Amino acid sequence: MTTVKTWLALLTAAIFKVKVIYHINSYIAYVIHNSLTFSNKFPHLIKNSIFHHAMFPNRQSLLSALLFILPIAACQAASWLDDPLRSEASAPAWFACPALPPAASLSLYTAASQALCHHPQTREAWAQVQAQQAQLGGARAAYLPTLNATLQSAREHARTQTPSMPYLDTDSHSRYRSDTLSLNWRLYDFGAREAGRDNARALLDAAQAGEDVAMQKVLAATAQDYYAAVAAQAGWQAARETQAAAEQSASAAARRVQAGVAAISDQLQAQTAAAQARYALAKAAGALRNAEGALALDMGLPPDSPLTLPPASALDPSAAETMRPAAELLAAAQREHPSLQAARAQVAASRAKETQVRAQGWPVLSLVARASHNTQPESLGTGLPQVGARSQDRYVGIQVDIPLFEGFGRHYQARQAAAETAERQSQLEDAQMQVAHEVWTRYQALETASANTRITRELLDSAQAAFAAGKARYEKGAGNILELLNVQTELAKAREQRVEALTDWLSARLQLAASVGRLGLESMR
Repeated sequence: MTTVKTWLALLTAAIFKVKVIYHINSYIAYVIHNSLTFSNKFPHLIKNSIFHHAMFPNRQSLLSALLFILPIAACQAASWLDDPLRSEASAPAWFACPALPPAASLSLYTAASQALCHHPQTREAWAQVQAQQAQLGGARAAYLPTLNATLQSAREHARTQTPSMPYLDTDSHSRYRSDTLSLNWRLYDFGAREAGRDNARALLDAAQAGEDVAMQKVLAATAQDYYAAVAAQAGWQAARETQAAAEQSASAAARRVQAGVAAISDQLQAQTAAAQARYALAKAAGALRNAEGALALDMGLPPDSPLTLPPASALDPSAAETMRPAAELLAAAQREHPSLQAARAQVAASRAKETQVRAQGWPVLSLVARASHNTQPESLGTGLPQVGARSQDRYVGIQVDIPLFEGFGRHYQARQAAAETAERQSQLEDAQMQVAHEVWTRYQALETASANTRITRELLDSAQAAFAAGKARYEKGAGNILELLNVQTELAKAREQRVEALTDWLSARLQLAASVGRLGLESMR
């Protein structure tokens, strides 16, 4: 056993000598500089310190300077103690919520920015990012030493009785203090700390990608509701136009009946069509109120908040940019989609965790130091009274912790970590398939919707011309009421199909951008 210990000591010394000397020398140089600065500024604090005798017996004690200056160095860094390891710099900060502009035409960018600020899903995702930032800071803390102080003040009553020799009885009362300061600095652990840091970094990347996923979901839902509200407004306006045309047709029929050139059935049929148009208008108004309420809730407003929406003509697809090839969009989605980035980060985190589990089964080399000061009285022997005493103890050295046997627990932990890595890899491949399927499906849906917008534009133009001609023929007595009502119905249907096609195009365009992973706030300006 002695030979094994000697061999391990020589091996660790050969491997870690350079690193240990570098860390100790650089840190001691920093400590001595701060120690001299502090002692020059505050000599009375050092003189009255409880560690004065134990830690500063002479100016050549580097260990004493190290043990005393660490809390002082922490005080000097109080300005950044909220995040001393700069973990929050590893992720962008949350954007400021803009104020809602005064009553004006509501833009998609304004609606989306308000939704991002007020939606619970985005706040939850940001909280997860902050939690992972803190975890990364904890992983970085493993590279720093730990310093612990124990301060004890006690009052002791000791009484000893020896019935056979009463003259040896003692009864003492004492009060003493015991102060201890200990340092432990892990110098090398075969990559366990590095793997833990990589795991935390990858989990932070996954949380950031998850935040992007949540933001895109909120943006998609808000944009969907925004376009639905604009389309509902267009549907309501179309219903108003249809209702106005029906009222004009009913008036024309009434005039012809009064002139005796048409039967009363013409007037009754026209009045029935006008009533149906009023019913459709009321239904469209209700749909508009529902759509505006859903959009207001997305923005964090009460559902009855008044909203001013732009006309549907401002969203006409004729001004849209040309679609990119499907192969280009598929490749972009595999590179940029945040859900795939999150899945890749989860794979990287799982691999780092596997490395960490294996590394934790290897020896750990640490720098250890301790200084103590004790005023507990000592007894010179049985029956003798206690006398005042002071004891001091300090040491510095290298410690090697070697896990020899852990009941095969490490073996099964490594197998579990490897299985979790394989699981994360399978989840990544499944996510890649789902993203490709969504991009292809929504690309085809957008092509179909684009074609329908062109067709319904032509259909609406033809229906409007047919209605104008039929109305003129009826007013001149060349046509009958059935012909007029037929072209009037076709015009109303063409208007509904136009609004539906426009809504489908806006929805398909939005869904394609979301499936590629390029649905961002700036793209909605």
